Amino acid sequence: MRQIRSPIFIALCCFVASCASSQHRLVEAPPAYQPPAPATVAEMPKLPAKLNEVQAAVKRVFKDAAILDSSREPSFLVGDFNGDQSQDMVVVIKPAAGKITDMNQEFPPWILKDPFAPRSTNSALRIEGNDVLLAVIHGYGANDWRDPQATQTFLLKNAVGSGMELNRGKDFLAAHSGERIPRLQGDLIREVVHGVSGYLYYSGSTYSWYDPKTFKGELPFRLVHPGMMHRNDK
Repeated sequence: MRQIRSPIFIALCCFVASCASSQHRLVEAPPAYQPPAPATVAEMPKLPAKLNEVQAAVKRVFKDAAILDSSREPSFLVGDFNGDQSQDMVVVIKPAAGKITDMNQEFPPWILKDPFAPRSTNSALRIEGNDVLLAVIHGYGANDWRDPQATQTFLLKNAVGSGMELNRGKDFLAAHSGERIPRLQGDLIREVVHGVSGYLYYSGSTYSWYDPKTFKGELPFRLVHPGMMHRNDK
């Protein structure tokens, strides 16, 4: 006897089969859109410093109180001296005529230091009219030392010598592996000062002088306040 299937039964079977087929296609089918892999951002090349840009940076920090000493060769260098991945600028300057009072203002926007003097005497430093000074303008933001907000500056007295040149920190470390050297954070400034060949480097709170022939290690830190460390004065 032939089995009679009802139209409702046949329709139900077709619906179930259709759902199973659709579910299978939904699971198996690849997504219609695949987001691309993130592109590698290449570091933008650093443009060489131009004289007018250097003069603009000096004016930004010192206003009209100091000018670039163009008699020096070179009179400026660019590097990452404090190790924050932003380019800084080192520039030789001198007080502008009649502006010595401005250079010795009570609350200057720069930090005056002498890398060769005991740190306890740095608070008594004064700038003289015939001083030649080394200014280190730290970079800020995407435009580094060119940025209008790049004003953090160390002003170094008695630190201008001859043969000033940039030494990359990583190259210096590779060349002096195993030797007694200071803890470096960035690039160094090599020059001859008072007849001695050495390096200016950022030591974490100021710029210090490194003489390879006399260096015996950096001064130890002492605890002066909970959570704060201080390097002993010379």
